[in-house]
Amino acid sequence: MKKLVLIFVSVLFLGVTLNSCKPSDQQLQTAVETALKAVPGIPEGIVSEVKEGVATLTGVVETEDVKAAIETAVKAVKGLKSVANNIQVVPPVVINPDETLMSTISAAFTAAGFDKVVTAVQDGVVTLTGEAKKTDLEKIMQIANEASPKQVLNQLTLK
Repeated sequence: MKKLVLIFVSVLFLGVTLNSCKPSDQQLQTAVETALKAVPGIPEGIVSEVKEGVATLTGVVETEDVKAAIETAVKAVKGLKSVANNIQVVPPVVINPDETLMSTISAAFTAAGFDKVVTAVQDGVVTLTGEAKKTDLEKIMQIANEASPKQVLNQLTLK
């Protein structure tokens, strides 16, 4: 009986000792933040939260490579159980210069036979005026939007 009690107390002591050696969520949070600062080119707005040894990452980056680099850096933190990478990849929107927009759209309209559509461009905003057939409107808008403007304003008169 004494042997059994001694074994039980020893196992309990060992369990408490080993469990108390685990880093706390706050210690892990600090280590994760340090790891994030070491990632080159990391954008602002990347947020980490550690709960019960699981690091959750959120925010927005421009490429999959940056997302992967962040995850790799955080996974290297000793003591974490796992990493939930909820970072979204949103590529930057490219808006062509006004001159490029004007020439691209005008050439495409001419090639498609939309001679009565007049194009004006200012600060990335394309304004369409003139006349067009109602059945051609979808194609006209597609051509204008494929040139990557900031916005397309449709002021066409439809027949």
